[in-house]
Amino acid sequence: AQENVRDTCPIMAAFTVESPNVRYTDSFIESKYRYQTTRVTKGLNGTHKVVPVETAIDFQTERRVPRLGCMLVGWGGNNGSTVTAAILANKLGLTWRTKDGVQKSNYFGSITQASTVLLGSGPDGDVYIPLKDLLPMVNPDDIVLDGWDISSLNLAEAMERAKVLEYDLQRQLRQHMEHLKPRPSIYIPDFIAANQESRADNVIKGTKMEQVDQIRRDIRDFKTKNNLDKVIVLWTANTERFCDVLTGLNDTATTLLHAIKNNACEVSPSTLFAVASILEGAVSIKPKV
Repeated sequence: AQENVRDTCPIMAAFTVESPNVRYTDSFIESKYRYQTTRVTKGLNGTHKVVPVETAIDFQTERRVPRLGCMLVGWGGNNGSTVTAAILANKLGLTWRTKDGVQKSNYFGSITQASTVLLGSGPDGDVYIPLKDLLPMVNPDDIVLDGWDISSLNLAEAMERAKVLEYDLQRQLRQHMEHLKPRPSIYIPDFIAANQESRADNVIKGTKMEQVDQIRRDIRDFKTKNNLDKVIVLWTANTERFCDVLTGLNDTATTLLHAIKNNACEVSPSTLFAVASILEGAVSIKPKV
């Protein structure tokens, strides 16, 4: 019943906080938080002085759940194709046979969808709530997917190449994934493993500034065609080598943009995607590996 309520009225909350530091409006949840830590200094005589430090932080959370799109860099790779397959399997409510029996799609392992948070204690003991209900959150089933890949394989072919999922699940998903085709991506051989060269048949040509401009057009096209409120650009592609951080090259936003315009060699594909995302007002996420 709770899920039905969330579907029909996304700004409803499973609980409210009564506190002078929390305020609800029609559009936002606003909260005041004081982050407390200590600063330690060392004196000339070797003693240490500890000073409490407090920082006031104001949070503002939108109550309306946005229509969200996620563009995956490396959409046709093992990670991108498997994430896409998992979301579709859950959205379609698929079941499939494995050597251990029948498996039903679920979001076990997802921090937001499968974990709980302790709210506090009540008359009947501790009270927990699903993490996904702690704040207004997008249901993963509702995320619109798109992305880029240096390989031209469609997502069904990419899923088969990855060999991550059970055959029976792949068989059911094929018709839902074979029409999904990655947009051309940025390929700079110096930054990734040499074994990727044979599959790089779907790449954006031109200078680095021209590549950034094309990524920006892709983000705008995706957002407009799907009537999205927000777009996240998520890196799921190959691990890159580290870039040098050099004064005058990439130490500030100004120098980085200048380096891209000059087609500097020490500017990686992930940097180009991040810059394009920021310039388009999209969120850019690259997990640390």
